[in-house]
Amino acid sequence: MTPIYYIQFEDKNIDEGNSISTLAGIKNNFSGKKEAIVFSNHANEVKNKYAQSGIKTTIYQNNHYELIDFADVLSKLKELFVNKKEYLVVLDNDNLGDSFGSRLAALLGTVFVADAQKFSEDNQVIVDKNIGETQAFRRIPLEKKAIITIACNGVLKKENSEINIIDWKIKNKENSTYIPEENSTNDLAYAKIIVAGGKGLGSAESFKPLKKLSGKLNASVGASKAVTDQGWVNSKRMIGISNLTVSPDVYYAFGISGAVQHTIGMNKSKCIVAVNTDKSAPIFKLADYGIVGDANLVIEQLNNLL
Repeated sequence: MTPIYYIQFEDKNIDEGNSISTLAGIKNNFSGKKEAIVFSNHANEVKNKYAQSGIKTTIYQNNHYELIDFADVLSKLKELFVNKKEYLVVLDNDNLGDSFGSRLAALLGTVFVADAQKFSEDNQVIVDKNIGETQAFRRIPLEKKAIITIACNGVLKKENSEINIIDWKIKNKENSTYIPEENSTNDLAYAKIIVAGGKGLGSAESFKPLKKLSGKLNASVGASKAVTDQGWVNSKRMIGISNLTVSPDVYYAFGISGAVQHTIGMNKSKCIVAVNTDKSAPIFKLADYGIVGDANLVIEQLNNLL
C-alpha cells in the first residue's frame, strides 16, 4: 500500500483548529504505513497530542518557526521526499493546505488534487473531486507520487505512538511576523468566535448583516452546505463533514437546522448559540442557548445593540 504522510503546522501563536480529527480520519480510513510530519515552535507542548494518535510522528522543532515560513518548510520536505519512490502527502482541506500543497507539488514535480471529497484504495489510491459547484464528480486515479487536500474526519482512539523531535534550522527567515486580522476574514480553523448562517437566512443578501455582525464580534463567518451549494457564500466557508471541522469558544448558528452533516463539523464548540424559527430543529439539541425566532431579525437587533 502507498505510504501516507500527513503534514501539519503547529504555530503557538495560532490556536489549532482541526488537526486531530483529520489525523483520526487518516488513521481509521487509510491502510498501510502512516506518518505525521509536524513543523512546530513548541514541540514539548504538542507532543502528547500526537503521542496518543497511534501514528508515528516526527516533529521538526525551532523556537523561531512561524506559519509564514513556507520556504524553509518546502525545502525540508523536498529533502525528505525527493528520493522516495512512492508516497501520498495529505494536507487539511483549507486555504493553508491548498496553498501549501500546490507549492509542494510544483517543487516535487508531482500530481496535486485539491478538495478531494472521497477516496478508495485497491492497487492504487483513487479520489473523487466535485466538478465545479455541481453535485457531479470525477474519479481520479493517483500516481505513485501525489499530494492531496481532503476533509477526512474521525474520532481519535488513544493509542501510543512513536514521537521523534528533531531540532530544525531555519535558513530563510524573513523579518516578518504573523498578525491575526481583527475581522471576519480570519481563517475559520483558528477562529475563537464563528457566526454561521444557514438556508434559513433566505438569501445571499441576508449574509451582509451577518458579515457586519462578525466585524463587531471579531468573528469569522461560516456557512452550512445548503448555503454554499446555493452560491451565497464561498465553498471554503462551509462547515461540516464535507469540508471543515471547527472548535471555537462560541459558535452562533443563525438559520441552521442542524443536519448531522453540518453538526459533525462544529459540535465540539465550547458554547453554541442557535437561532431558528423551528422549535423542533435538531440544532437546539446541541445548543447551550436557543432562540426560537427569525434569525435575520436577531442579527439586526444584535447589530443595533453592539
